Amino acid sequence: MDIRKWLVSSTSARPSSDLECTTITLPFQPAPPIQSDITETPVGSNSETGANGAEAEFSNLQAVDDLGIDQPNQVKLKQYPARMFGGKKRAFVSSWYINRDWLEYSVKADSAFCFCCRKFNVGTSRVDAFVNAGYRNWKNANETDRGFHKHQTSKEHLSSYAMWKERERRVSSGKEISTLLNADQLQKNRYYVSSIIDVIGFLVENQLPLRGKLDAFDNMSEGGSGLFLSLLDYTIKKDPLLADAVKTLPRNATYTCHDIQNEIISLLSEVVTEAIVKEVGDSYYTLKVDGTRDPTGCENISIVIRFVNESESYEVAERLLTVATAEMGDARTLTDTILAELNKAGLNPSKILSQVYDGASLMSGKIGGVQKLLQEKLNKNIPYVHCLNHQLHLVVVHAMSAEAAVMDFFNVCNALYKYCKKPTIAVHYKGERLKRLLEQRWTGHLATVSVILNNFEEITSLLTEIDSVRAHGPELRMEAVGLLREISTPSFLFIANLVHEVLALLDPPNKLLQREDTDLWTGLSIVTSAKVCMQKLRCVEGFTKVWEKARAAANALPKSTTPKRRRTGNKNMDDYLVEETTGQREDDVETELKRLYYSTVDSVVGEMDQRFSEQNSHLYRALAVLDPESDLFLDPETVKCIMDLTQSPICYAEFEVAKNFLRSQKESKTAGDNWTTKLILSKYHKALQTMPSVLTAFKHALTFGASTAMCENSFSSLRNVFSDHRRSMLHKRKAQLVQLAFERDLTRKCTTEWKDTVLRRFNVRTRRLQLF
Repeated sequence: MDIRKWLVSSTSARPSSDLECTTITLPFQPAPPIQSDITETPVGSNSETGANGAEAEFSNLQAVDDLGIDQPNQVKLKQYPARMFGGKKRAFVSSWYINRDWLEYSVKADSAFCFCCRKFNVGTSRVDAFVNAGYRNWKNANETDRGFHKHQTSKEHLSSYAMWKERERRVSSGKEISTLLNADQLQKNRYYVSSIIDVIGFLVENQLPLRGKLDAFDNMSEGGSGLFLSLLDYTIKKDPLLADAVKTLPRNATYTCHDIQNEIISLLSEVVTEAIVKEVGDSYYTLKVDGTRDPTGCENISIVIRFVNESESYEVAERLLTVATAEMGDARTLTDTILAELNKAGLNPSKILSQVYDGASLMSGKIGGVQKLLQEKLNKNIPYVHCLNHQLHLVVVHAMSAEAAVMDFFNVCNALYKYCKKPTIAVHYKGERLKRLLEQRWTGHLATVSVILNNFEEITSLLTEIDSVRAHGPELRMEAVGLLREISTPSFLFIANLVHEVLALLDPPNKLLQREDTDLWTGLSIVTSAKVCMQKLRCVEGFTKVWEKARAAANALPKSTTPKRRRTGNKNMDDYLVEETTGQREDDVETELKRLYYSTVDSVVGEMDQRFSEQNSHLYRALAVLDPESDLFLDPETVKCIMDLTQSPICYAEFEVAKNFLRSQKESKTAGDNWTTKLILSKYHKALQTMPSVLTAFKHALTFGASTAMCENSFSSLRNVFSDHRRSMLHKRKAQLVQLAFERDLTRKCTTEWKDTVLRRFNVRTRRLQLF
């Protein structure tokens, strides 16, 4: 696959500089070269130090910032600073500006500079006095063959002056450089670069690698060129317009190297970040942070912003701002990193309304945690919310680990999963595939239990078949016998049904908390509802229901043909009169399972009461009264604690009017029966704009986040981007690729409606292919 045929020969290559100038009449003529004079060196240099003295002078004066940007800064003072030259004081003279429109003066450096050589210099030495260090030898400044005259007759100055005047001519005529080039060629150049941006955007959006071992057109036929060149070559073959544009390109301006790819990726990430900041605007936002280490040991800190997007009908949005990294893992370094990334993106840290992290002491510490240090640095109260998803996970882990029988049950489930995963066993299994148990995600436990209960007959049939066929080998048959014996007991089936009942009640809150638009009050409300349902399980009817299911499933199993071991009496009891039977009876098993049932339910309810204490706080009460179903709907005194976080004033009259207005709208059922804070803000935000304090309260209520699920979702993109074969990329490129892949909707806009912005930013630097 060689596409060198698309390119023209090198004889048609454009010059390395994109700036073409026409000859203009200068106010002076070049003179023959003149030998250098020691007085032309900047002040501070001497014959012993030579270039080193000039370097020192350049280092001292490079911070001059009072020179002209678009035009020379010809400062005229009543009296200029004087210096001693040959026993006499000499100073800059404003009359030197006459016939020297290029000359400018720096008050800070007390030196003269050449404006055109600073702006359009292409060959002057970096220690030239008029370019970097500044000229201040006032004694010889106006002499012939020295000072100003020597500089303005130099070849470098004449070239820079010509380019400066050519630029002024184009600006004054209102014409871009496109008037000097062929308009059709400019369009072809833009179409070609636009196609490159489309290819890169498609690959990064779908988390695909770009490069192979080679990144040049000339090496396409050798293989290993990567997806970028392969997809670009395919696009050229399918698009006649692009193929025609490629034929006009010089060979040294194909823009397929990895440096151009990285530059375009950086531009796309820059545009996406600016779009996120623009969406946030002046709104307050919730900060969500979570971290993970990649296979190279680098710490990746996902920073997500939650806010109310006023430009999109006041919809709640969560955006991945960046994936940062820190050399040290302490709380202070992490806090500084977060603030630095916010400032770098252009977000105001003082607009943080709340912060959501996991429960690690590094983040949640009340004395030295990130949440505390952030409040101290910003000198404001920023409520910390422990991620509700993490709390649900801890509820399940702690409650289930409280009973050894439940832990043994999950160990058997894990052994069953590993056994059915073996290739020699998997070919015989006809049921639904078992799920792997994950310590980090308890949802895998629910999926595993559901599969076992729904496919219990297929699993027992498989184990029975393996046990009866000697061709499977003794190890597989012995393992099958052991697993079949474990899962056939009523206690195993009882625990399976019990765990399924408990986890099924916690699954709806978990799914809701994974959603982007779930706010804190909604999350706490559904968790509270799940706890109420859990409390209802603690009754005789609940236990009987689970016990009957387990017994029915156990009785449905085929009876074992193996004779039971004959029970013998205890010889130690021969000399005693035994009035009761010895050994475990059926009712003893039921009693133990009943204790296990109530103990497990009590553990779950107790953990939920302990961990979800926000429902008793003033913050939760303030969020509750913003719910249209509340009896204290829009009570200003209760809402005051939220408004105080942003020092927003409360107008009691506005709250009273808004309460009556919204209740009348609800009674008329113009918006349906399902009234929520989100619905009110999206449907009636125009009416609420006349009541700014009420509008602010509703916006704050939806801005409070409930979980860091979006941060964890970004780690999935990180895992796909930072694959085994892409471990050599730097963190900057990795972070940009993760952001572009995660924010796919914004990345897609970079290749459609924001394409012109990307092209113009790409064209800012000097390019061999002129685009505009």
